[in-house]
Amino acid sequence: MDNDAICIIIGMGTIKIKMSDGVVRTLEEVRHIPNMKKNLISLGTLDSKGYSYKSENGIMKVSKGAMVAMTGQKINSNVYKLLGNTILGGVAAVAEFEDDDTLLWHLRLGHMSERGIMELHKRNLLAGIKSCKLDFYKYCIMGKQCRMRFKTATHKTNGILDYVHSDIWGLMRTPSKGGAQYFMSFIDDYSRKAWVYFLKNKSETFAKFKIWKAEVENQTRRKIKCLRTDNDNAYRDGNFLKFCEEHGIKRHFTQWIWLVISSIDHLELHLMGKSLRKYEQDKKLDYSFKRIFGCPAYVHISRKDRSKLDPKSKKCIFLGFKKGVKGYKLWDPVAKKVVISRVLVFDEKLMTEAFKEEKSQTAESSNNIGRSTVQVELDELESQSDEEPYSNDQEQDSTKSNRPKCNKRPLVRYGFEDLVSYALLTSSEDPSTFQEAIESSEKDKLQVDVQEEGSSIRKRRERFKARLVAKGNSQGHEIDYDKVFLPVVRHISIRAVLTLVAHQDVELEQQDVKTAFLHGNLEEEIFMVQPEGFKQPGTENLVCRLKKSLYELKQSLRQWYKRFDSYMIQIGYTRCEYDCCVYVHILEDGSYIFLLLYVDDMLIAAKSMYEVNRLKSLLHKEFEMKDLGIAKKIMGMEICRDREARKLWLSQKNYIRKVLEKFSMLDAKPVSTSLANHFRLSGSQCPKNEKKIENMSKIPYASIVGCLMYAMVCTRPDLAHAVSTVRRYMVNLGREHWNTVKWIFRYLKGTAKHRILLSRQPRTNSIIGYVDADYASEVDDRRSTTGYLFTLSGGPIFWKSTLQSIVAMSTTEAEYMAVAETTNEAL
Repeated sequence: MDNDAICIIIGMGTIKIKMSDGVVRTLEEVRHIPNMKKNLISLGTLDSKGYSYKSENGIMKVSKGAMVAMTGQKINSNVYKLLGNTILGGVAAVAEFEDDDTLLWHLRLGHMSERGIMELHKRNLLAGIKSCKLDFYKYCIMGKQCRMRFKTATHKTNGILDYVHSDIWGLMRTPSKGGAQYFMSFIDDYSRKAWVYFLKNKSETFAKFKIWKAEVENQTRRKIKCLRTDNDNAYRDGNFLKFCEEHGIKRHFTQWIWLVISSIDHLELHLMGKSLRKYEQDKKLDYSFKRIFGCPAYVHISRKDRSKLDPKSKKCIFLGFKKGVKGYKLWDPVAKKVVISRVLVFDEKLMTEAFKEEKSQTAESSNNIGRSTVQVELDELESQSDEEPYSNDQEQDSTKSNRPKCNKRPLVRYGFEDLVSYALLTSSEDPSTFQEAIESSEKDKLQVDVQEEGSSIRKRRERFKARLVAKGNSQGHEIDYDKVFLPVVRHISIRAVLTLVAHQDVELEQQDVKTAFLHGNLEEEIFMVQPEGFKQPGTENLVCRLKKSLYELKQSLRQWYKRFDSYMIQIGYTRCEYDCCVYVHILEDGSYIFLLLYVDDMLIAAKSMYEVNRLKSLLHKEFEMKDLGIAKKIMGMEICRDREARKLWLSQKNYIRKVLEKFSMLDAKPVSTSLANHFRLSGSQCPKNEKKIENMSKIPYASIVGCLMYAMVCTRPDLAHAVSTVRRYMVNLGREHWNTVKWIFRYLKGTAKHRILLSRQPRTNSIIGYVDADYASEVDDRRSTTGYLFTLSGGPIFWKSTLQSIVAMSTTEAEYMAVAETTNEAL
């Protein structure tokens, strides 16, 4: 104190501090003095507990043996500031939750009401609850608030299935991974038991009802007596009504469906938040298995899947329960798949942190102990633009040791809530192992698919197929493979050929090769273990020698291309020297037939449909092909033709929409230019200290720029300069760089339907190039920018915007270097 006043100690306790290296340390016997302006740590007390300290060059380190426990940085007044933050909330706020698990059970049971929790507590079904009282919880209000209830019809039920409510919810804006866009619920009025089925479209309603009816009547040994629904056309289908009439099921329909909603059904849809009556009178309800959706869970890794020094568990996300399997359903964010496990440990306390933190911020406490959080210092756009879609939370590695760490740049990763959202979008009922697949309800379809795939492999004298990399096996360079290659046609070749297609009005067809990778012949000697489920009895100790390439082998793409290339040359086609994935053949009438190869996709262009079919026939004789008919899409570019006007358009409307939706910019306010004049980007705008660098590194900037770059390369020459500018700062981006990218997104929002036109323009049959230079446009080293565009018959086929390699001394020199580079490209 600076006034020599006496300080009163009103309490003593324990606090936790998160150090700069991420390690959490506990300080005991901490005095609580409300009048103290700063928190102080006594070096004398640390010394008495066996710690030593040493200061050098303004840095103090407190250590115990070889372990550095604390680090401080010298500031004014010759004191050292601890590099770390307290992580305890306010004392008053935390005390409310220490001994009561009401909030925990509230989250476990899908935000159940106090009345429902109290009812279950009376039956001794919920352990750890004392008060059954919940404080004001804004998320329940935001998610469950509804209008005043209307007077509902009265009906008496004496048993299960006497009266059943049903409703359909949808259309969902984002379909599930399996393609479902609706879900249908059935709720028994007597027991409050609920069943939910997912639908791809409403036409499946009747089929799902029959499946549910057969299941529930068989399980309960009772019959459905009355079904209550709204007036949706799916429920009033003639077959549906006739089926109910034949089986003696009465139908009740609600009136004014857009105003008076079936109250019981929609209360259940609020996360099914009502307590169930006993569904089976002789079986006691059990809630001990309930867990909070989305909470972290540490799944045990079996010995066969880890080495001796590897961690014994991995962090996953709890999704729910798999029907018919005794285990928990979880999302593995590393392997990016759904796993089922029974041996795991849940960390549900983490899910209540946000609520406790909000309470601690409003609690009036005179102590100076508060939870410190790091905020990303980013300026948001105006209200009509999107909010920042990136989380600032970082997952803490549970295996982190107390050993001192060197100062490393953090990895760019999404926060935990982003992983939960991703798990929702990608989780499906698809089996993750062969054993799960043969035990699933789709095993019959699986066996058919396996036989088809096996037949495809046997035709090439190969008996088994496996994904070696997926199994964890790796290939050594110059041992298992020598070279790798990706057969992808250049974008300029596609646009040039499509220009000829448009203005000469030729046929354009598309083909796809089935199991293309299996056609390649291996040059190396490679072995693999027999795949699970296909081991031959008596030969389990033998391995397979591969004669053909398989999926996931490093050389598969190259071997497939070599096989395809040799066959095309054999049938008289010539490989283009400029692009090795373009093949051309001169026909007898002097016209050309082109084939463009994109891995296993092909575009075929010829004047005569007879020649197109002839080439298709030759390809079908050598490879298993799938005829896709008239070309409509290639490499994400949508093709639209007007043959009468001899015009062809290329666009990426759907791709741009997906990118905007992915990065939460779909509702942003459009702008008219791709890069406004007020954006003058430079390296001086990059963050200088570690804190700002860490905050900005949480933005997936490289991924965003990559998405923009693909749109620019394919169909958007108007983005060339803007993307060339923002991609220079992917290593260390600043706030202004991020704002510029958001501006480009806003421009894309307003121009998503723009497309390039490829056609024959009057007096423009040749290739024409346009070039310009922007002298000293780069702020940091004064380099100039070169930009050029080539057109064929008036349509753009190639464009580029880039910095010049050396600094020009004048505008004339900048223009000269731009012309030289453009001429070199033309040649």
